[in-house]
Amino acid sequence: MYCANCGTKLQTGTCTVCGASSPVGAGRRDAVTGLALAGWWLRVGATLFDGLVLVLPEFLIVWAMGNYTSTVSRLPVFALQGFYGVYLLSRPRGQTIGNRVARTRVVSASTGQPITVTSAFIRWFVPAVFSFVFGVGTILILLDSLWPLWDQRRQTLHDKIAGTIVVMV
Repeated sequence: MYCANCGTKLQTGTCTVCGASSPVGAGRRDAVTGLALAGWWLRVGATLFDGLVLVLPEFLIVWAMGNYTSTVSRLPVFALQGFYGVYLLSRPRGQTIGNRVARTRVVSASTGQPITVTSAFIRWFVPAVFSFVFGVGTILILLDSLWPLWDQRRQTLHDKIAGTIVVMV
């Protein structure tokens, strides 16, 4: 099992590096990493909070571009979202601002350690591609968002493809 705060391998219930204690009775634990998996509502809350964080900068980009309906004006918004998610999730904490509020973090599904820039990029890119798929994009995004409700490791489809899980801090 690994510390959800700093990622150090735990020998006992308390981390010898940062002093964090593993939560007792924190719900379902991941069979591979031993970390407490984040529930669906916490994940939704983190995502909604991230949306609130990004809404003003996105609005300013759209306003500066003059037209949100064109693909050209949507690309800078996707770039902002990508930078926000990839940069923050690939940091040692593995948390966006929404994850910090929800007390969750994104880690490698195989090791429980912080994720790489590549994994963070894949994790962002898959839903971005889903949103551009004409006709079925909304269905794919909905399916991706609901997948943790029945998945053993509470992973979305983009988590599975990127090799990540969302755990409690």
